[in-house]
Amino acid sequence: MKFRLNTGRTIWQGEGIEAGKNLKLYKKAAAVVYINKEDMEKLGVKEGDKVKVKSSFGSVVLYVKEADERNPEGHIFIPMGPWANVVVDPDTTSTGMPYLKGSPDQFVKIEKTDEEVLDMEDLMKTVYLNVKNIKNKNAKIKKVKA
Repeated sequence: MKFRLNTGRTIWQGEGIEAGKNLKLYKKAAAVVYINKEDMEKLGVKEGDKVKVKSSFGSVVLYVKEADERNPEGHIFIPMGPWANVVVDPDTTSTGMPYLKGSPDQFVKIEKTDEEVLDMEDLMKTVYLNVKNIKNKNAKIKKVKA
């Protein structure tokens, strides 16, 4: 299914940043996608299930959370952070901050998956350093040319 993506800060994501981005608390707060109950039913998912979110910029696996606050149907929310950064427009217009809001291409597709939600270290290795085998923590990091 296709959804309109919105991102932003949450109290829990902010708390996780302050505690430490390498902790499970941060993953629990930021590696999630908030979806309305009606859209969850259409997708056939429940809270805690894993979904793959795909955009024209990349894809990431996240945990489903039922939206506490009412989003319009067809809209999802992902807290700002490294997991959201994978699927948003990477253009920073020289600010160093990804284009998190208002991009004309902020539509994503969502499908249920059995893939694992990556922790911070593995997300960084696979997305930004192109490490293929994250099961092997000593895998060689393939250097990316600038």
